[in-house]
Amino acid sequence: MTSKIENFAPFTQPTPKSVALRLRTLRKARGWTLHDIESKSHGSIKSVVMGSYERGTRAISLARCLELANLFAIPVAELLAAPEGGATNKVEIERFDLRQSAVLATRQSENEFRSLHNFLIAIAQRRGDWNGEILTLRASDLDTLTLLLAMKRELLSQWLKQSKITLS
Repeated sequence: MTSKIENFAPFTQPTPKSVALRLRTLRKARGWTLHDIESKSHGSIKSVVMGSYERGTRAISLARCLELANLFAIPVAELLAAPEGGATNKVEIERFDLRQSAVLATRQSENEFRSLHNFLIAIAQRRGDWNGEILTLRASDLDTLTLLLAMKRELLSQWLKQSKITLS
């Protein structure tokens, strides 16, 4: 007879799904493919194994957690951090209109528009996304953008919507 241990902790623990999602988010935020993981780990972490970790279909040992944290150059606690926003596993994303970004970069005198457009193009190039019309950024990309433009997240969101660069 097995009994489930009740959780009396005043905080949310990570789940296998949230760790899997975090792994995928970390990899994609760096623009790495599964094969890049294998290459960067010198074959220690096979691409098929990393894919299994990201889908949550394979358990990760403590030794592998440490190896992955080192590969991503983050503290292991960051890899195992509880999902943001409590129990949700939703990854925040924002869709950008690259055409509008290009127009504003050439027509506006503000350097922020050029910096934003250069950032978006660099992300598109790293991902091999040659669509040239719409680009989706994840929360980690948006955090980098706040640093690049020296704007708080709320102000950045407001500025992007007013400029009609984001599609919400």
